[in-house]
Amino acid sequence: MKSTGVIRRIDELGRIVIPKEIRRHLGIREGENLEIYTEDNNCIVLKKYSKMLEYAEFSLKLCNLVPSTMNLGMMVTDRDKVVSVSDNIELEEDSCEISSKLLEFIQNRESYESSMKEKIIFGNQEIEGYFYIQPIISSIDCLGLILFLKDQTYRLEEKNFAKFLSSMIANKIDIS
Repeated sequence: MKSTGVIRRIDELGRIVIPKEIRRHLGIREGENLEIYTEDNNCIVLKKYSKMLEYAEFSLKLCNLVPSTMNLGMMVTDRDKVVSVSDNIELEEDSCEISSKLLEFIQNRESYESSMKEKIIFGNQEIEGYFYIQPIISSIDCLGLILFLKDQTYRLEEKNFAKFLSSMIANKIDIS
């Protein structure tokens, strides 16, 4: 564990303030959930909570189903990293962090279709192709993205399929 040198007082309601510099460095935004852990040596550990990680197994099944039914690759992300990726996309385990460009699509709740081949960076790895990006919007927030990847432009059915999968994941999360 790395010391920050910051000391904070707990208020009468049991709250502490996490300094802005630390929130910015860790990508913690206002209203975001944190998981609280305790360790044996009187330590409290706060960890960013991702609702999408609870559905990683479900999204992985979808990611592996899509290439068998359509000729494209698929990824599912949360707000920080890739949660699931289809077998036909080569992505190293340590290259799962999403780029600021993808985070903008999440924050703006925007779909995106590349009109030519382009590269998107994941951690220290670039992936090239035609991308179709669909945000996963639950009733409370935009939780992540569905990314389709292929070697040519997208047909309307493929875009609608991405929208359907996004809605399906969001509804599954909302129901639970």
